[in-house]
Amino acid sequence: MARRRVVELAGCELWWPPRTLSTMEERRKGNLVGIVLGVLLVVGFGLSRVLGGVMGEPAATCDDPVTWQDAAQEVGRSSAIVGQVVDAAFEPDVGGAPTFLNLGNAHPDPERFDVVIYEDVRERFDSAPEEVFLGEYVCVLGEVRDRDGVPQIILQGPGWIWIEEGRPPGL
Repeated sequence: MARRRVVELAGCELWWPPRTLSTMEERRKGNLVGIVLGVLLVVGFGLSRVLGGVMGEPAATCDDPVTWQDAAQEVGRSSAIVGQVVDAAFEPDVGGAPTFLNLGNAHPDPERFDVVIYEDVRERFDSAPEEVFLGEYVCVLGEVRDRDGVPQIILQGPGWIWIEEGRPPGL
């Protein structure tokens, strides 16, 4: 098998298949290349986790949303859910200081859909979400989960929910 140069990085050449390193200087170069590639791999993986995949964009869109009434069928999937926020509450004394937006019916009615906004996400809104969204038709994006028989989405950021202008009653 003929050897060929694969890449030159930081003044070092990588060959495939690798050649035998005989001198100390060549071994240092090989170690340096390994370290650089390892750091690039770790940084790339870390950025993908921080940015949430492709720049923090959700997998679903509101082009073809699911109504809050059908959200239970979406448990375990990334979906777009639409409905009217009929009740909203900020619970600062509960762990994570969540804000709850209830779509369809108010808590404690089990026939509802919950949007949960924890404190770290809530802080990124310009205004209190329970005031901004109450009474509005919204589209929310994220993974639908089940909590005690009630479907919900835990909001990942302010850009994952917006008001649906002109959404007719009854959706």
